[in-house]
Amino acid sequence: MTDRPKMAAKIAAAKTMAAMALAAAVVVAASAARAQSQRRPALPYTTIDHPQFLPAAQAAFLHPGDLLIGVNADGVAKAYPAAILAQHGVVQDRMPDGPIAVTW
Repeated sequence: MTDRPKMAAKIAAAKTMAAMALAAAVVVAASAARAQSQRRPALPYTTIDHPQFLPAAQAAFLHPGDLLIGVNADGVAKAYPAAILAQHGVVQDRMPDGPIAVTW
């Protein structure tokens, strides 16, 4: 017996989640000047503490094969591009039910 139908369902669900998150909003990196002006511990990366979002239609920097981490809670969907997370290590954000930390 094979688990292909279950795996296909999981893949379809993940694609749907990513599409919903991308359609809702895309995170963009915070200003480097603002991040450097704040006192932070010496980390190998600069975290994004107050992410800014834009509509998916305006995210011209994204390509169909780009990896995204999608979060959906209480009707609010957000997408965090893996390439931006790789540069910054962590995004500290808020969802309707409280704070979250997104990392890659």
